[in-house]
Amino acid sequence: MLALLALALSPSTVPQEAIDTGPSHLGAYLSTTTGLPRPVAAAFGPSQGKPNALFVATRGDAARPPTIQVFEVSADPGRPTTGIGEVGAGRLERPVGLAVSDDGDVFVTDELQRMLWRFPSDGGDPVAAAGLATLTLPAGVDVTGSGEAQLIVVADPGAGSAKLFRGGSLTPTVIGEALLVRPRGACFIDGPDGTVQIAICDGATHRIHVFDLDGGDVVSFSQLGPHPSLLSGPSDVEFADGKIFVADRENHRVQAFDTGATIGELAYRFGVHAIRPGEGEGALHYPAALAVSGDGLLLALAEPMDDRVQLFGRAPGAEPVEDPSRAAIGPPAAHFGPSISGSGLYIATVSPESHQIQIHDLRGKEPAKISDVASYGTRFGMYRTPCATWLSSGGRSLLTVDEGNARLTRSLLRVQPQRPLNADPELAQHQDGVDLAAAAGRSFWPGAVTVLAPGDKNELTFITDRVTDSVLMLDRNLETIGTLAGDEESGPIRGIADLSPAALGTASTILVVDSGGQGGPGSPGGRILEFGPAGGLLRTFGEGVLVEPGGVTSRENQIWVTDRATDRVERFERKPGGAVEHTGGFGGRGLGPGQFHDPRGIHAMDDGRLIVLDHGNHRGQIFDPDHLTLIAGFGGRLYIEPLKSAATWVPLQLKRDQTEGEGR
Repeated sequence: MLALLALALSPSTVPQEAIDTGPSHLGAYLSTTTGLPRPVAAAFGPSQGKPNALFVATRGDAARPPTIQVFEVSADPGRPTTGIGEVGAGRLERPVGLAVSDDGDVFVTDELQRMLWRFPSDGGDPVAAAGLATLTLPAGVDVTGSGEAQLIVVADPGAGSAKLFRGGSLTPTVIGEALLVRPRGACFIDGPDGTVQIAICDGATHRIHVFDLDGGDVVSFSQLGPHPSLLSGPSDVEFADGKIFVADRENHRVQAFDTGATIGELAYRFGVHAIRPGEGEGALHYPAALAVSGDGLLLALAEPMDDRVQLFGRAPGAEPVEDPSRAAIGPPAAHFGPSISGSGLYIATVSPESHQIQIHDLRGKEPAKISDVASYGTRFGMYRTPCATWLSSGGRSLLTVDEGNARLTRSLLRVQPQRPLNADPELAQHQDGVDLAAAAGRSFWPGAVTVLAPGDKNELTFITDRVTDSVLMLDRNLETIGTLAGDEESGPIRGIADLSPAALGTASTILVVDSGGQGGPGSPGGRILEFGPAGGLLRTFGEGVLVEPGGVTSRENQIWVTDRATDRVERFERKPGGAVEHTGGFGGRGLGPGQFHDPRGIHAMDDGRLIVLDHGNHRGQIFDPDHLTLIAGFGGRLYIEPLKSAATWVPLQLKRDQTEGEGR
């Protein structure tokens, strides 16, 4: 077994008095609660006479709807966590943030409903604490005080700000509008002289900002990087012990920063990137949210990608003692995705860890990386948080959508398919780009991108916008010419995840992944919308089959969709006249051929190969969909070995009745 991080002596072997009388830290591994359907947020608070019950918001899966589960937890290592209740069943669609007041009221933000809900501790009817008029795409939430003195802060990454609500008022104070880009988590902290301040983590700028209650900027600290005190995609913040605890998501760790005279100085950190599939016991995998108990003895970390919450407690010593053997293991394999595109002999993928676009050549036995495109920054030709890419013209033209800079960049790649496979660190030459907020004339949160008729005089570029759940249409000069959106008959689009061109006879169409679909509270469901090139909605399909679709691609009359909630790839077939029918699929949670863990990007190459980014398994899989076989895998060694160990590539089972229940 790989060595794990030695955080400190376990509290089970150290008398409590040793912790009480000397310096101690919060971050010693205690236990893990597994089998949770994608836990996305956590909070401690009173429930059923337990002063420090653990509340966990789950996103749900194919069999279990979103809800908030309540547990009794203990600071004793190895003691099992006991479920004691549930909140919000049948009301939530896609919970994101969670907080519990001192009197036990539960506050939860819902991304699809764009609401902040309050579930009263007495079991009364939930009420909308804030909604569409004040929140754009809410995320983390925190609450302090009660009655007229109660304060609620909500991070609103869709608006690039946070909202502070006082004493039940629905009119907020806007916080950080000029400084924040994509705030993910927010919490109240103790300021000087008994004042209350607000700490906010920004997932796009990789910084922590502290504001006063009037919105004044107090201080900000940290920046992008893997080294101690630096952050990568921070997703949540919490306050305890006079420290700001940060879920340093893409660095797979927690960092604690002082808030005294040396505010922003690193006090300590704990957690390392899980290397083995499913590794835990202090090894982390994209921690999305954290919570600290009111007595400061417990810290919970929610990890939706591994369906678990890890619990940490106190241990003696001012900071954890690291295991030096772990550092000698070397860095774990990078993740792939969430976006992929391909053209000719090349594919382009977003690299979350490096914040670059990776270009791979497909001529080898496995895809070989030949270049990393761009570096981190805000100037033109640099990326801050790339989220999607589109490759065309035989691999020569690259579009990149940068969420952090709200920018589309167009680059020329000097690929040479007639020459032997070779790496080129200067492969890309940036040509031009567009400020998407300026192009749309409003706040813009870009997502996926695709192109119709690349290189043609009628070339069209399509970019999704999370703020309005619509698609911006640009001409070949990157000038705005229109938008795509739902209509009265089909209903609104709720959570665009991806889009891709398709062919309908001799015409081209656009497929749009609506991850929220028309499922409604308690019954999540996704769908695909198909638009004509002029913007008219032609049809929708996938209802009742897709739960939370993540990516879409097509080739000839076949359409393939990844589903993050079921870990499957679903296949649809276009029939004469244009109607689309579900014809099966394959997958399920696992490491074997044709199995996935949070599959996202998917692309059908011109030669027929189907490439799926198996994001949670640190790999990609390449299929021959016509013969239903796996051709190859690429990525992390530990994750590729289960594919190579198969004596033969086992044909994939496509009929739905043969795969029913796999991985669900």
